[in-house]
Amino acid sequence: MYLSKSDYLMGVDCIKALWLKKNHKELIPQYDETTLTTFDIGNQVQNLARNFYPKGLMIETESWDIEKRAKLTKELSKKNNVIFEATAKLSNGCFCLIDILIKKGATWDIIEIKSASSVKDYYIDDLAFQKYVFENAGYPIKHCKVLHLNKDYVRHGALNIKQLFIEEDVTEEVLLKKSEVELNIKTFLTYQTMSDTPKIPFHSSCSECPFYSYCGRDVPEYSIFDLLSAAKADEFYNNTHSCNIEDLPLSYCTTDKQLIDLDCFLNNKIHVEKNKIKEWLAGLEYPLYYLDYETVMSAIPMYDNTSPYSQIPFQFSLHIQKAPHGELEHIEFLHQEQSDPRRNLAETLVKSCGKKGSVVVYNQQFEKTRNKELAALFPDLSKDILAINERIVDQLIPFRNRYLYSPKQKSSASIKYVLPAFSNLSYKGMNIANGGDAMNKYLAFLEGKQTDEESQQMFTDLFKYCGQDTYAMVLLMDELYKWAEK
Repeated sequence: MYLSKSDYLMGVDCIKALWLKKNHKELIPQYDETTLTTFDIGNQVQNLARNFYPKGLMIETESWDIEKRAKLTKELSKKNNVIFEATAKLSNGCFCLIDILIKKGATWDIIEIKSASSVKDYYIDDLAFQKYVFENAGYPIKHCKVLHLNKDYVRHGALNIKQLFIEEDVTEEVLLKKSEVELNIKTFLTYQTMSDTPKIPFHSSCSECPFYSYCGRDVPEYSIFDLLSAAKADEFYNNTHSCNIEDLPLSYCTTDKQLIDLDCFLNNKIHVEKNKIKEWLAGLEYPLYYLDYETVMSAIPMYDNTSPYSQIPFQFSLHIQKAPHGELEHIEFLHQEQSDPRRNLAETLVKSCGKKGSVVVYNQQFEKTRNKELAALFPDLSKDILAINERIVDQLIPFRNRYLYSPKQKSSASIKYVLPAFSNLSYKGMNIANGGDAMNKYLAFLEGKQTDEESQQMFTDLFKYCGQDTYAMVLLMDELYKWAEK
């Protein structure tokens, strides 16, 4: 049996997941488009980050040929001080590739490249495993570092690599993991060859595991893990081995929202607080402008006045309604060029939103923050953009606060759950069905990775998706009026 770096990190997270990966490969899910996009971003950052360390040599051979890679690394280490994707393998089966290995006198430094903008806890486990493998392969390691993106970097002109990245020394944290990593490796190598599945209790964070569909196959569509906090759900499951809401005592529900959700589920009823809905509706000023943005994020800043992972709005949909249940006017904007969309979007937005009337959004923090960023970027439009913020009304509030709640929402106030709970409209079957899809496909367009035909289809899909987001708010407004008047 062998143990790679990714195997080790999986074992640290859950030894059962590691066992399943090694013994039931058929359960390993295929990578989805979002995961592939994440890999692509990581590769882009790695390729750029290597410029931070000039004169490095790449181990040029197939990634799967570990024996050959380790041999080439030994040869290059005798004549070069900077090696990219250096590889080492131990007789016990442990092996890993290091992003950058740098020689400093008689010792070496390990550099791990990350596309995040800060050091995360699991990076320390990652580097601790790398240090164990390389030191036991004959490379004395002095420093362990993470090279990550600098969230405060703002692009002006050509990319400044030295400012785009931050090199952070985490050697002390890695050293504290020495005994832990040695014990973990022995345990993981032993567990891989066990004939029986490790007995690991199911818990709330299992939903993030690639083997969730297997381990969570008995979890109902709506369970305690949806209703309760993670700590409370884990406590109940550990005590009862049940994840069914029907088995849940009231004492586990510590908030009014949870009690409402539980009551609605058990009695299959809709919860309505008419006076609260009426009070919220009374705050509206017509005409209403139902507004939704789509944004794109790039790890590497693409345009001037952007930083790593800046949210760049490239599309908006606006449904306008002059009276309750009234006819709709629809305005939509989509930047269809491979250039910075923000100026065109901001100008069109200001022209489209009028001077008075509530601007209805779903989760106001997102739109308000984007507007503040646009206002700071374009001083000549600042007054008008910020005036739009003053008119914003958040439609999330009546659903999040349970003024109106259906058990079909499954304890969520996301519009993706609220909309099908109160209408026949849903996002199922759409080519672009969520903001992540929209972002990934538009980023591929900006980076020139689509054919003209693919881009045209994407534009059609984006118009449909973003338009549905604002039309969904129209339907939900109708529902709020209906339940307030019942």
